[in-house]
Amino acid sequence: MIGLFTRAFDSLLGRGDAAVTVPPLDGALRPNRKLDEASWRLPLAEVDALAVVSGRLVASAGHAIHDLVEGPAWRPRRAFEAEITAIAPLGINGLAVALTTGEIHMEGGAFAGRRYRAAEGVRCITALAAAGTDLYVANGSASHGPGDWQSDLMEHQATGSLWRIDLNDGRGTLLADRLAYPAGLVVDDASLVFAEAWRHRLVRIGRSAAGPPEVVCADLPGYPGRIWPVADGWWLAVFAPRSQLVEFVLREHAYRRRMMAEVPRPFWIAPTLRSGRSFYEPLQGGAVKQLGQLKPWAPTLSAGLCVRLDHAFQPSASLHSRADGATHGVTAVVDDGTQVFAAARGDGVVVAIPLGDLAAGER
Repeated sequence: MIGLFTRAFDSLLGRGDAAVTVPPLDGALRPNRKLDEASWRLPLAEVDALAVVSGRLVASAGHAIHDLVEGPAWRPRRAFEAEITAIAPLGINGLAVALTTGEIHMEGGAFAGRRYRAAEGVRCITALAAAGTDLYVANGSASHGPGDWQSDLMEHQATGSLWRIDLNDGRGTLLADRLAYPAGLVVDDASLVFAEAWRHRLVRIGRSAAGPPEVVCADLPGYPGRIWPVADGWWLAVFAPRSQLVEFVLREHAYRRRMMAEVPRPFWIAPTLRSGRSFYEPLQGGAVKQLGQLKPWAPTLSAGLCVRLDHAFQPSASLHSRADGATHGVTAVVDDGTQVFAAARGDGVVVAIPLGDLAAGER
């Protein structure tokens, strides 16, 4: 009852979940062009997830896993019967691979050749994380598949969940549910930290789901995705930016429902991995371009953003591709100790930035 009154007052006053404000890109999140100015760019169509296995970069794209080899160049490792939705390193030389069918395949390592499933209805796996013989699984939605994330956001869904799979006996255990699209997951000592994309925050829970959840980073300026651990913190991929226009549409229920029913998906007023390719897209005819040139500060429904987090999961630095950039829709970012790699699915490219090129205050 208290929650009902709180939502009513928030709606009346335009605060809380009813607010259309978006935090500014300032401080550690101040815009730059570092993703577009990366030391090398290697195209890979449909690139999505990244991992470092035995010191080698591994990428998923469509139905296949690719290894980065000297050149640099991509070498296909294996193709699967369904599209890959997430990957994660597992032990020594092992790799867990999740598919749109909900199956999780083990490549190499102690569990090579085995297949697992968290539960029958888990078919939107967005992220994986391993610790010992436990594999943790983020299921973004029980209502939509991974490729239908825009609908999940526009419908205000909160049907995501977190699971633990015991790799010895294959048993899956539900850790948390009713989540607003958990899109990233990482193990931190005795806890899990996950990215709850539609609520723009990072949340900590116990690995046994004991105790209440704790918000460790709130009100991010974009939709957070996969998280990668490094020695002194974490890397966070932000796959799309927030905007006041989208926040407004999310609160106009009748308009939003008509838009979804009558307007083709590419032309929705919704965040996307890549925008600006059609004049019919929202914003493209509304003073976004001046004298035929797209300005870096123009409003945009897509961008590129990687956030460096400290031990406490607070932003300490960031890498950007702005409105006029060519590295949009970052779905994964990893660090092998010498370079930072970012996968920009919106532009079908993986970029690398040597750690030595980052200022001391940005590492």
